Amino acid sequence: MPMTSPEKPPASRIPFHLVWVGLAIAVALAYLFGLGGDHIPRNGDELVYANIARLTAASGHWLPLLSAWDFMRNTKPPLLFWQAIVAGGWGEHWTLLNLRLPSLFYTWGITLMVGLLTWKTVRDSTETPFTDATTPAQRSRHAITLGAIAALVYLSFFTTYRYGRPFLTSAAETFWLFGVFFAIAWSPAQLLASRWKFPLIAGVALGIGCLYKSFVMVVPVGFGLVLCYQTVGAHRAPWKLFRPGIVSDGVKVAVICALGLAIFGLWFALDPQPGEVWREFVVGENAGKMNSSKGYFKSAFGGGGIVVILTGYFSNALFLLPLSIGCFVAAWRGYRQRRGTAQTISDAEKIMWLWLLALALVFMLPTQRSTRYLIPAMPALAVLMALYWHRIGRIWFSLTLAVCMIGVLSMGLIGYGAVRATQDPWILSPLFWVFVAASALACLAGIFKKSWTRPVAALAGFSVLLALAWVTNPFNGELGRFKPETNALLQGQTVQVPSNFNGHFERYTFIIPGAKIVDYFAAQPVDFADVEGLFKTSRYVLVQRRIGQKPCTACRIIDERWDLRSRQDENDGFMAALKTPETYWYAKEYLVEPLAP
Repeated sequence: MPMTSPEKPPASRIPFHLVWVGLAIAVALAYLFGLGGDHIPRNGDELVYANIARLTAASGHWLPLLSAWDFMRNTKPPLLFWQAIVAGGWGEHWTLLNLRLPSLFYTWGITLMVGLLTWKTVRDSTETPFTDATTPAQRSRHAITLGAIAALVYLSFFTTYRYGRPFLTSAAETFWLFGVFFAIAWSPAQLLASRWKFPLIAGVALGIGCLYKSFVMVVPVGFGLVLCYQTVGAHRAPWKLFRPGIVSDGVKVAVICALGLAIFGLWFALDPQPGEVWREFVVGENAGKMNSSKGYFKSAFGGGGIVVILTGYFSNALFLLPLSIGCFVAAWRGYRQRRGTAQTISDAEKIMWLWLLALALVFMLPTQRSTRYLIPAMPALAVLMALYWHRIGRIWFSLTLAVCMIGVLSMGLIGYGAVRATQDPWILSPLFWVFVAASALACLAGIFKKSWTRPVAALAGFSVLLALAWVTNPFNGELGRFKPETNALLQGQTVQVPSNFNGHFERYTFIIPGAKIVDYFAAQPVDFADVEGLFKTSRYVLVQRRIGQKPCTACRIIDERWDLRSRQDENDGFMAALKTPETYWYAKEYLVEPLAP
């Protein structure tokens, strides 16, 4: 359905394009909701990075990087940790919110690029197969609408929400790497013809991205640039390399990559232990991803092989997965219709496809493959989905709405589990239940009412993410904290805490600030009975139990708090999430001490 109405009398005209812009801004600001909480969607690496940044800040030096593990100090380049050191005031303002805000600023910057590029591409396009916009004013409004929708799509990707808010490398590396292709798509003829200005700026951007992630990012970016110079700059097929200007274009790409590597190489020049950087990061963290005990080809075509990359863009979209598939289907249909004719897609659209292709092809090569490697190209996918918005079949929108309806109802089930676990019917605001019901009904209406399908789908994905943030938010507050007097008691005291993943114990430095945290391995909730044995090394112990279980037999409970289970027991099975959501998702954590000294 067109997002702008045909011309009407001025008195009845509604500025729908501005409404969409307002919605995009509102969703971007909603990324702040619960940002400082312990239970936002994230990757476990966030706590590993937080540990490295905290200990490095405590040393009073930028380098070398320090960690609680000798084998995990140089797991990432230093720029991410320097960012945290500055944001956390060298430990003076060490909160999750302060560590995460720079990531959010990067995500907002990426969203702005996505919206602006879509707006410009639609505004400058000579194609009109997807809208009734015929006048310049109508086309301008339509371009603004699709720019806002592109921003909404990007913010509704689960990977954007999961990796673009926490203290991780994803937002920063995506900003700098996608920024190179955003710039080319914005002005392809001028920048690809640039002799030194663009290569210089692109090389700096690539270098900063490498200092956040890895020198390996030079490979997909360099490959993507070669494709852009060849197919967009020279208008030749990728394999027709023997052409005029190939040498100068090759030199430009080489200069960009060399400058990126040189900036990354500053780490070796500045670190007092360059040999450790080489051993842990270059050999262990990067070269290790090319080795596999199963053999290269078995790992490539077995479980976790190249299929992970081939389907990665779709799975990264998650709640918008059907819509992302529909975008590829619509693009393929358009390609077949244009084949044999003089019609072609815009240079900006072509550059977005090339970046998607370059990243996917390069990361099919390592034996360790992950959909996370494709995150820097997700902004390009959001642009393409908006450009094909009115050419994607309605069935894909309907399937997306069905997925989102299941998702938002699942959030309601988790909320029901919170009510049963805490025995507090008001733990969640009545507005939460209204929101869940309204979102599910809107998805259902969009499936059956044609004129609602596309508009509702543009907002449905984020409605699930917002419901997720809402349902976990009470446990980021008082329910998930110990009393102030408990925190005062534990200042400077050694507290043993359960940990079931590298760095998982680091979360307690935010929950009990000022305590000396010592971890012990335990699945969560903890089911072993020998809590008393832990008292031999520490007076205070944190124990997590299932609801209704006692923390220990010979101990005194000092305080308790609610926690969301970080990992579920495989023995519980999926049906446990439906039958007993109160024990599947929630647990109690007790601070205990021995009955007698």
